[in-house]
Amino acid sequence: MKILALPNSFKGSISARQTARVLARALNARHTIKAVPLSDGGDGFIDFFQTLFPAARRVRCRAKNAFLQTAATQYLWLPSQKTAVLETARICGLGTAPKEELDPLGASSYGVGEVLAHALKKGAQKIYIGLGGVACNDGGAGIAQALGARMLDKNGRALPPGAAPLQRLARIDLGPLPALLHKVQMYAVADVTNPLLGAQGSARVFGPQKGATPAQVRTLEKALTAYAQTVKKTTGRDIAHTPSTAAAGGLCAGLYGLLNAKIILGADFLQAHLPLDTWAAWADLIITCEGKLDTQTLFGKAPLAALQAAARHHKPALFICGLCEEKALKKLPKNLQLSVACLSDFALSCTDSQRRAAHYIRQIARNI
Repeated sequence: MKILALPNSFKGSISARQTARVLARALNARHTIKAVPLSDGGDGFIDFFQTLFPAARRVRCRAKNAFLQTAATQYLWLPSQKTAVLETARICGLGTAPKEELDPLGASSYGVGEVLAHALKKGAQKIYIGLGGVACNDGGAGIAQALGARMLDKNGRALPPGAAPLQRLARIDLGPLPALLHKVQMYAVADVTNPLLGAQGSARVFGPQKGATPAQVRTLEKALTAYAQTVKKTTGRDIAHTPSTAAAGGLCAGLYGLLNAKIILGADFLQAHLPLDTWAAWADLIITCEGKLDTQTLFGKAPLAALQAAARHHKPALFICGLCEEKALKKLPKNLQLSVACLSDFALSCTDSQRRAAHYIRQIARNI
């Protein structure tokens, strides 16, 4: 059997590249396997880009993490195209930070701006920024601050980085931003369709994932509301309600509203950059993976592109996930022949399934 494996990462457990390797080794003896790790902008975005452009090289630099501590990081550089590829999860990501160390009100995207500055100094004319898996919820204000913009209160005093200070935001001085980015094409690759504000917005939906208590969620919503109003006065862009602006703690909002980035949904990005239809036509079975199959999966996440290709070509699909939300199954593409395998059905506990994800993925694959 010819099998096409298109795994996304199991966030906090196993990367898309590692998952692709596990599937390839488990299936290779009995089947013809093509395994390509995917990324919708979150974890593994650089790894995915390097599978498209093997000659691209990693550029190492130092930048602040979400908690404003300087750390080593890297981005991808395609010299022939003067293109830089950034992965926000590598710069200000949740990583392995213990829950008690998370700081949703103080965390900042400042380091992403520092890496952007490094790429611009190198001569980048096109920049892709993969969004997802971050520990901050500052709407991307930190990115602009690192590039020279100033967030000012009603008295004209510059605000420090972080989400909470944005409650006092009255004016934004863009400083060198317009000239710095005048000839640069920037793309924000988002893994969700949620807007910045409201019931489905960044603070309420994703704030708790970054350690926010209910009281802190209310503070974040207030801060991002002031931020959205001020961005609209400054650039005329509505970041409050534009789809996907909630991506990566609202970093997408700042990139779109202040840095003039074009927003691309992760699934659409994959469709544009991979020959999914050619691969799907070749395959007898399509496998995709993600940590949790839920309704968010169906709004721009990488596995959606794989499932859509399977449906278009009437090929059976297998979704391997850590957990499955039953209501999501009702919203899958029509005419899709889908089987779901949950690691939680094999593991002793959720912790066990996360710790030994490779073992359980291998076990599932050997039964195909």
